[in-house]
Amino acid sequence: MPLLASCLLLALGQAPAKPVELLRKFTKGESASYNVVSDLTVESRAGSLNTFIPEDIGIRYSFTTEVLSLGTDGIAKIRYKRPTLTEIQGETFDAPPKPKIEKLNQDYLITLSPINEVIDHKDMAPPKKAMARWAGAFQGGSPIGQFVGEVYRLALFIGPVESSLDFSPKLPLDEVSVGDTWKKTVGYQPQSLKGTSKKAVQRLDYVYTYQGVKSVNGKPVIRIDGALDLDTDLGAFVNQLLGVEAEKSGLKSIPLTLKGRIAFDLDPKSLRTIRAVGTTEGQFKVFLAAQPDEPIAEERLKGTSTMKLVSSGQTQKSG
Repeated sequence: MPLLASCLLLALGQAPAKPVELLRKFTKGESASYNVVSDLTVESRAGSLNTFIPEDIGIRYSFTTEVLSLGTDGIAKIRYKRPTLTEIQGETFDAPPKPKIEKLNQDYLITLSPINEVIDHKDMAPPKKAMARWAGAFQGGSPIGQFVGEVYRLALFIGPVESSLDFSPKLPLDEVSVGDTWKKTVGYQPQSLKGTSKKAVQRLDYVYTYQGVKSVNGKPVIRIDGALDLDTDLGAFVNQLLGVEAEKSGLKSIPLTLKGRIAFDLDPKSLRTIRAVGTTEGQFKVFLAAQPDEPIAEERLKGTSTMKLVSSGQTQKSG
């Protein structure tokens, strides 16, 4: 800090804040229960249609975590369970909203670092009950359907554990001061390529900003803001899923833009996430090689997601 600024702060009786270390502090036996509420408005049009048709989609789920063991390096083994996911299709002219409950039976043993990096995860569900990750809502049989489903999940921050709200925010390795930023890259949902064992992967970059200590409902929290700014063409990604070149698929491009903002409130002592509120806005278009100047389909997206700590406790003595 410049000498003049330091002198001014001292003159006002304010010492410059020291950099802080942001590391998640786990305790063996600690348990937590969270609720996630997500809503997405999709406006779409296709072909010669000039008017955008709106559709509302809601996602509701709860999950629990339990710290089973803790290493000397602060890395925790966590049991993560998400039994169900409810998808709510918006009301129409002749029908009210329709909830659909998917029995996921998700049960993972997750290795989580003190900076909230998922090092490893193992499916603990019985084989007969194990389901594809994030099955249910937004499931699409075709590569285009898979792509659209992934965009929807991304817009609601409900992708795989590496990039969802469930184990966020990703924390910095170095000490930070108020206003400092850091970037974390997580993988876009991988999909198997047709006829091979390879995966098509898009990258996502989140930029986080440390906002310091805030007061929420009279209690102190540590506030971290997250930002996602995605501007890419996913045509090649979908062609990879199809297993063909663009000349054969006829798909020219799928330009996608998506901006997301998330406010995380963390417990000042443990840095456990107490609440996270995210919003997204974006759009994508689908262009064919035979019609390169006019999209055959277009969608505009607006999403909101809130993750809230419902309860926490201790299932066994620490040690």
